[in-house]
Amino acid sequence: MKKFIKIFLLSILFLIFPLSVNAEERIVNIHLFYGDGCPHCAAEKEFLSDYLKDKPNVKLYTYEVWGSSKNQQLLSDVQRQMGSSASGVPYTVIGKKVIVGYSDGTTDENIKQSVEYYLNEENEYRDYAGEVTGVSKKNSSKIETPTKEEEKDDNSNEENTFSEEVSVPVLGKINAKSVSLPLLAVVLGFVDGFNPCAMWILIFLITMLFNMKDKKKMWILGLTFIITSGVVYLLFMLTWLNLATFISKISFIRLLIALVAIVVGIINLSKYISSLNKKDDGCDVVDKKERKKIMEKIISITKEKKFVLAILGIMVLAASVNIVELMCSVGLPLVFTQILAMNDLSTFSYMIYMLIYIFFFLIDDIVVFAIAMITLKVTGISTKYTKYSHLIGGIIMLIIGILMIVKPELLMFNI
Repeated sequence: MKKFIKIFLLSILFLIFPLSVNAEERIVNIHLFYGDGCPHCAAEKEFLSDYLKDKPNVKLYTYEVWGSSKNQQLLSDVQRQMGSSASGVPYTVIGKKVIVGYSDGTTDENIKQSVEYYLNEENEYRDYAGEVTGVSKKNSSKIETPTKEEEKDDNSNEENTFSEEVSVPVLGKINAKSVSLPLLAVVLGFVDGFNPCAMWILIFLITMLFNMKDKKKMWILGLTFIITSGVVYLLFMLTWLNLATFISKISFIRLLIALVAIVVGIINLSKYISSLNKKDDGCDVVDKKERKKIMEKIISITKEKKFVLAILGIMVLAASVNIVELMCSVGLPLVFTQILAMNDLSTFSYMIYMLIYIFFFLIDDIVVFAIAMITLKVTGISTKYTKYSHLIGGIIMLIIGILMIVKPELLMFNI
């Protein structure tokens, strides 16, 4: 009887002990800051929904930041708490682990490893993000600085966020990881620069400058024209970027811009096809009457005796010409600034990418002008370049337009 009682008491203890352990079992919180309409965010939410079905000890807290100023502030507070300079969504915090962006096969495994690490009772766990959002009790101690190994893991995650390939018309398969915003700025800016609406004006201006017989003034007036053109174009892009940064969060607007890109691409390709059967006389936005007026302005500017007035005249001319040029190729700068807006970048980064675009936009003008000033001969680019600029520009616009609709995440480089 005594043995039976001992066995019975031991059995009760064994039954109670696991229950008490389960009662104290650790809960790990995942904090996901996302944007409504962000494809990466949707993919991560879908993964977490399936992953957490059999994880009762893991809780998910989500915060939509694009449409909520309160959640935007929470995200800023959490970033400050984590000492994280990374921006963009999805922004995931587990303990002291910060994961920015999402990619199947990379980010999902990173999340799983982080969760398993913190579920292990031997590892220290603190819900830093939860303390900011109010989910967990606040701890007065500061966040520990991540180890070099953890920083290495974070960096490798961000570098591998894009590793998938996508099939696009004409170019076939493209590895998104090999594409970057600087490269996109170079290509789009360079193609945009081959604009017939500006080249014929520059060539005529150079011809008129030769009559001045003063090489120093020729350089100053010519460079003033080119630099003013770049500044006006940059101001347009900055204005649109400020607007696009806001409206890029609206799915309908992004779809509308994608359709604009496709339409402009088709128009450019149709221009290329039509130019194969007839002579291309350059810009089709400015008619002969308007061209004559512009030429008269250039002649009066180069004949102006007061050099200051000549400079002011050149600046006004460059500004007006670039308004016309924008009408001729508005699609490329519009789409590029939209892509920038889709990437959550710093103001400095936005400016750098736009300056890269502007530099390559002006590079053909700079080359033509420099050769003319050095050789005192007008060396324009054959009108054949117009045909190929329509072809290349049309293909690029079509690809970007299709990607905006089918695979917008491939245009979101800052992840």
